[in-house]
Amino acid sequence: MSRIGLIAGNGRFPLYFADSARKGGNEVVAVAIKEETSPELADLVEHINWFHVGELQGMIDTFLKHKVDRIVMAGKITKTLMFEKIHTDARLMTVFEKTPIRNDEALLKALANEFISEGIHVCDSTTFLSSLLPEKGVLTSRQPTEEELLDIKYGHDIAKQIAGLDIGQTVVVKNRAILAVEAIEGTDQAILRGGQLGNGGVTVVKVARPLQDMRFDLPVIGLDTIKNLMAARASCLAFEEKKTLLLDRDEVIAMADKAGLAIMVL
Repeated sequence: MSRIGLIAGNGRFPLYFADSARKGGNEVVAVAIKEETSPELADLVEHINWFHVGELQGMIDTFLKHKVDRIVMAGKITKTLMFEKIHTDARLMTVFEKTPIRNDEALLKALANEFISEGIHVCDSTTFLSSLLPEKGVLTSRQPTEEELLDIKYGHDIAKQIAGLDIGQTVVVKNRAILAVEAIEGTDQAILRGGQLGNGGVTVVKVARPLQDMRFDLPVIGLDTIKNLMAARASCLAFEEKKTLLLDRDEVIAMADKAGLAIMVL
Protein backbone atom coordinates (compact mmCIF):
# COMPACT_ATOMS: atom_id res chain seq x y z
CA MET A 1 0.00 0.00 0.00
CA SER A 2 1.27 3.46 -0.92
CA ARG A 3 1.57 6.04 1.85
CA ILE A 4 0.83 9.76 1.70
CA GLY A 5 0.87 12.48 4.32
CA LEU A 6 -1.77 15.11 4.94
CA ILE A 7 -1.46 18.47 6.65
CA ALA A 8 -5.09 19.16 7.51
CA GLY A 9 -6.50 22.64 8.01
CA ASN A 10 -10.13 23.54 8.56
CA GLY A 11 -13.26 22.73 6.59
CA ARG A 12 -14.27 19.60 4.67
CA PHE A 13 -11.45 19.66 2.12
CA PRO A 14 -9.12 17.48 4.26
CA LEU A 15 -11.96 14.98 4.79
CA TYR A 16 -12.55 14.72 1.05
CA PHE A 17 -8.85 14.25 0.41
CA ALA A 18 -8.40 11.55 3.05
CA ASP A 19 -11.45 9.62 1.82
CA SER A 20 -10.36 9.78 -1.83
CA ALA A 21 -6.77 8.84 -1.01
CA ARG A 22 -7.88 5.75 0.92
CA LYS A 23 -10.27 4.69 -1.83
CA GLY A 24 -7.29 4.93 -4.18
CA GLY A 25 -5.40 2.40 -2.08
CA ASN A 26 -3.29 4.82 -0.06
CA GLU A 27 -2.48 4.81 3.63
CA VAL A 28 -2.95 8.34 4.98
CA VAL A 29 -0.77 9.75 7.76
CA ALA A 30 -2.33 12.99 8.98
CA VAL A 31 -0.99 15.95 10.85
CA ALA A 32 -3.97 17.76 12.35
CA ILE A 33 -4.08 21.28 13.78
CA LYS A 34 -5.69 21.48 17.22
CA GLU A 35 -7.10 24.94 16.53
CA GLU A 36 -8.50 24.06 13.11
CA THR A 37 -8.99 20.45 12.00
CA SER A 38 -12.30 18.60 12.20
CA PRO A 39 -12.23 15.64 14.64
CA GLU A 40 -14.00 13.63 11.89
CA LEU A 41 -10.65 13.25 10.16
CA ALA A 42 -9.50 10.64 12.70
CA ASP A 43 -11.96 8.12 11.24
CA LEU A 44 -10.61 8.55 7.69
CA VAL A 45 -6.86 8.06 8.20
CA GLU A 46 -4.52 5.33 9.41
CA HIS A 47 -2.47 7.59 11.67
CA ILE A 48 -3.21 11.04 13.07
CA ASN A 49 -1.11 13.30 15.27
CA TRP A 50 -2.46 16.55 16.71
CA PHE A 51 -0.33 19.69 16.98
CA HIS A 52 -0.78 23.33 17.81
CA VAL A 53 -0.40 25.53 14.74
CA GLY A 54 3.14 26.63 15.67
CA GLU A 55 4.69 23.17 16.13
CA LEU A 56 6.35 22.74 12.75
CA GLN A 57 9.19 20.45 13.83
CA GLY A 58 6.76 17.99 15.37
CA MET A 59 4.83 17.84 12.10
CA ILE A 60 7.99 17.16 10.11
CA ASP A 61 9.12 14.51 12.62
CA THR A 62 5.76 12.73 12.35
CA PHE A 63 6.12 12.28 8.60
CA LEU A 64 9.74 11.18 8.91
CA LYS A 65 8.80 8.66 11.63
CA HIS A 66 6.17 7.11 9.37
CA LYS A 67 8.50 7.19 6.35
CA VAL A 68 6.24 9.56 4.42
CA ASP A 69 7.99 11.12 1.43
CA ARG A 70 5.04 12.97 -0.12
CA ILE A 71 2.34 15.11 1.45
CA VAL A 72 -0.64 17.25 0.56
CA MET A 73 -1.75 20.46 2.27
CA ALA A 74 -5.55 20.60 2.42
CA GLY A 75 -7.74 23.14 4.18
CA LYS A 76 -6.96 26.63 5.31
CA ILE A 77 -5.27 27.71 8.52
CA THR A 78 -6.86 30.81 10.03
CA LYS A 79 -4.19 33.42 9.42
CA THR A 80 -5.28 35.64 12.30
CA LEU A 81 -3.82 32.96 14.60
CA MET A 82 -0.48 34.63 13.82
CA PHE A 83 -1.59 37.56 15.94
CA GLU A 84 -2.65 35.47 18.92
CA LYS A 85 -0.42 34.03 21.63
CA ILE A 86 0.56 30.79 19.93
CA HIS A 87 3.55 28.66 20.79
CA THR A 88 6.01 28.92 17.92
CA ASP A 89 8.84 26.40 17.86
CA ALA A 90 12.38 27.16 16.73
CA ARG A 91 11.81 25.66 13.27
CA LEU A 92 8.83 27.92 12.56
CA MET A 93 10.66 30.94 13.95
CA THR A 94 13.38 30.28 11.38
CA VAL A 95 10.74 30.24 8.64
CA PHE A 96 9.37 33.58 9.83
CA GLU A 97 12.88 35.05 9.89
CA LYS A 98 13.40 33.97 6.28
CA THR A 99 10.01 35.38 5.21
CA PRO A 100 9.89 39.14 5.85
CA ILE A 101 6.79 39.53 3.65
CA ARG A 102 4.23 37.23 5.25
CA ASN A 103 1.43 37.02 2.74
CA ASP A 104 -0.22 33.64 2.20
CA GLU A 105 1.79 32.56 -0.81
CA ALA A 106 5.17 33.54 0.64
CA LEU A 107 4.51 31.76 3.94
CA LEU A 108 3.13 28.62 2.32
CA LYS A 109 6.06 28.36 -0.09
CA ALA A 110 8.49 28.83 2.80
CA LEU A 111 6.73 26.09 4.79
CA ALA A 112 6.71 23.78 1.76
CA ASN A 113 10.45 24.30 1.37
CA GLU A 114 11.02 23.12 4.95
CA PHE A 115 9.35 19.79 4.15
CA ILE A 116 11.17 19.53 0.83
CA SER A 117 14.49 20.08 2.62
CA GLU A 118 13.73 16.92 4.61
CA GLY A 119 13.04 14.88 1.49
CA ILE A 120 9.26 15.24 1.74
CA HIS A 121 7.69 16.21 -1.60
CA VAL A 122 4.69 18.57 -1.49
CA CYS A 123 2.09 17.40 -4.03
CA ASP A 124 -0.72 19.36 -5.69
CA SER A 125 -3.65 19.75 -3.33
CA THR A 126 -5.93 18.38 -6.07
CA THR A 127 -4.22 14.97 -5.92
CA PHE A 128 -7.01 12.31 -6.07
CA LEU A 129 -9.59 15.13 -6.36
CA SER A 130 -9.50 16.23 -10.01
CA SER A 131 -13.17 15.25 -10.38
CA LEU A 132 -14.05 18.09 -7.99
CA LEU A 133 -12.74 20.77 -10.38
CA PRO A 134 -15.80 21.89 -12.41
CA GLU A 135 -15.63 22.94 -16.04
CA LYS A 136 -17.12 26.11 -17.52
CA GLY A 137 -20.85 26.61 -17.48
CA VAL A 138 -23.84 27.51 -15.34
CA LEU A 139 -24.43 24.90 -12.62
CA THR A 140 -27.81 26.07 -11.37
CA SER A 141 -31.29 26.16 -12.83
CA ARG A 142 -31.25 29.95 -12.92
CA GLN A 143 -28.92 31.64 -15.39
CA PRO A 144 -27.18 34.88 -14.35
CA THR A 145 -29.06 37.98 -15.50
CA GLU A 146 -27.47 40.49 -17.89
CA GLU A 147 -26.81 42.75 -14.90
CA GLU A 148 -25.14 39.93 -13.00
CA LEU A 149 -23.01 39.03 -16.03
CA LEU A 150 -21.72 42.59 -16.15
CA ASP A 151 -20.90 42.40 -12.43
CA ILE A 152 -19.18 39.03 -12.93
CA LYS A 153 -16.93 40.43 -15.66
CA TYR A 154 -16.06 43.52 -13.65
CA GLY A 155 -15.59 41.55 -10.43
CA HIS A 156 -13.40 38.97 -12.13
CA ASP A 157 -11.04 41.64 -13.46
CA ILE A 158 -10.72 43.28 -10.03
CA ALA A 159 -10.45 39.97 -8.16
CA LYS A 160 -7.59 38.85 -10.41
CA GLN A 161 -5.69 42.03 -9.58
CA ILE A 162 -6.31 41.59 -5.85
CA ALA A 163 -5.28 37.93 -6.02
CA GLY A 164 -2.14 38.90 -7.95
CA LEU A 165 -1.20 41.16 -5.04
CA ASP A 166 -1.90 38.23 -2.66
CA ILE A 167 -4.43 40.25 -0.68
CA GLY A 168 -7.37 37.89 -1.17
CA GLN A 169 -9.25 35.89 -3.77
CA THR A 170 -12.84 37.11 -3.44
CA VAL A 171 -14.71 40.32 -4.20
CA VAL A 172 -18.35 41.28 -3.68
CA VAL A 173 -19.81 43.54 -6.36
CA LYS A 174 -23.11 45.22 -7.21
CA ASN A 175 -23.82 47.54 -10.14
CA ARG A 176 -20.09 47.50 -11.00
CA ALA A 177 -19.16 48.82 -7.55
CA ILE A 178 -16.85 46.79 -5.32
CA LEU A 179 -18.50 46.40 -1.92
CA ALA A 180 -15.99 44.12 -0.21
CA VAL A 181 -12.54 42.70 -0.87
CA GLU A 182 -11.38 39.60 0.95
CA ALA A 183 -8.29 40.10 3.08
CA ILE A 184 -7.09 38.32 6.20
CA GLU A 185 -10.63 37.79 7.54
CA GLY A 186 -11.41 35.19 4.86
CA THR A 187 -14.06 34.61 2.20
CA ASP A 188 -17.06 34.09 4.47
CA GLN A 189 -16.68 37.36 6.34
CA ALA A 190 -16.07 39.27 3.09
CA ILE A 191 -19.30 37.83 1.66
CA LEU A 192 -21.33 38.79 4.74
CA ARG A 193 -19.86 42.29 4.85
CA GLY A 194 -20.47 42.86 1.15
CA GLY A 195 -24.02 41.62 1.38
CA GLN A 196 -24.77 43.97 4.24
CA LEU A 197 -23.21 46.97 2.51
CA GLY A 198 -25.05 46.22 -0.75
CA ASN A 199 -28.37 45.50 0.95
CA GLY A 200 -28.47 42.10 -0.74
CA GLY A 201 -28.66 41.31 -4.43
CA VAL A 202 -24.87 41.14 -4.68
CA THR A 203 -22.61 39.07 -6.91
CA VAL A 204 -19.63 37.23 -5.42
CA VAL A 205 -16.61 36.40 -7.57
CA LYS A 206 -13.88 34.05 -6.34
CA VAL A 207 -10.67 33.48 -8.32
CA ALA A 208 -7.33 31.74 -8.15
CA ARG A 209 -4.09 33.68 -8.24
CA PRO A 210 -2.85 34.60 -11.74
CA LEU A 211 0.02 32.12 -11.24
CA GLN A 212 -1.73 29.76 -8.83
CA ASP A 213 0.54 27.25 -7.10
CA MET A 214 -1.64 24.14 -7.17
CA ARG A 215 0.05 22.79 -4.05
CA PHE A 216 -1.81 25.06 -1.67
CA ASP A 217 -4.45 27.71 -1.02
CA LEU A 218 -6.67 26.64 -3.90
CA PRO A 219 -10.12 28.28 -3.82
CA VAL A 220 -12.79 25.99 -2.34
CA ILE A 221 -16.59 26.25 -2.62
CA GLY A 222 -18.87 24.19 -0.39
CA LEU A 223 -22.09 24.17 1.59
CA ASP A 224 -20.80 26.76 4.07
CA THR A 225 -20.14 29.10 1.14
CA ILE A 226 -23.76 28.78 -0.01
CA LYS A 227 -25.08 29.30 3.51
CA ASN A 228 -23.08 32.52 3.79
CA LEU A 229 -24.26 33.67 0.36
CA MET A 230 -27.82 33.12 1.50
CA ALA A 231 -27.20 35.01 4.75
CA ALA A 232 -25.75 37.89 2.69
CA ARG A 233 -28.80 37.71 0.36
CA ALA A 234 -26.42 37.33 -2.58
CA SER A 235 -27.94 36.56 -5.98
CA CYS A 236 -24.97 35.18 -7.92
CA LEU A 237 -21.68 33.35 -7.41
CA ALA A 238 -18.93 32.97 -10.02
CA PHE A 239 -15.63 31.11 -9.79
CA GLU A 240 -12.94 29.77 -12.10
CA GLU A 241 -12.90 26.41 -13.84
CA LYS A 242 -10.19 23.84 -13.10
CA LYS A 243 -8.75 26.00 -10.30
CA THR A 244 -11.58 25.80 -7.76
CA LEU A 245 -12.61 22.76 -5.75
CA LEU A 246 -16.38 22.29 -5.48
CA LEU A 247 -17.26 20.10 -2.51
CA ASP A 248 -20.67 18.43 -2.01
CA ARG A 249 -21.61 19.43 -5.56
CA ASP A 250 -25.15 17.99 -5.68
CA GLU A 251 -26.09 19.44 -2.29
CA VAL A 252 -24.54 22.81 -3.18
CA ILE A 253 -26.53 23.06 -6.42
CA ALA A 254 -29.77 21.92 -4.74
CA MET A 255 -29.36 24.51 -1.97
CA ALA A 256 -28.54 27.26 -4.48
CA ASP A 257 -31.55 26.35 -6.65
CA LYS A 258 -33.84 26.49 -3.64
CA ALA A 259 -32.50 29.94 -2.79
CA GLY A 260 -32.72 31.21 -6.39
CA LEU A 261 -28.96 31.67 -6.49
CA ALA A 262 -27.13 31.50 -9.82
CA ILE A 263 -23.73 29.76 -9.92
CA MET A 264 -21.45 30.23 -12.90
CA VAL A 265 -18.08 28.61 -13.59
CA LEU A 266 -15.85 30.92 -15.63
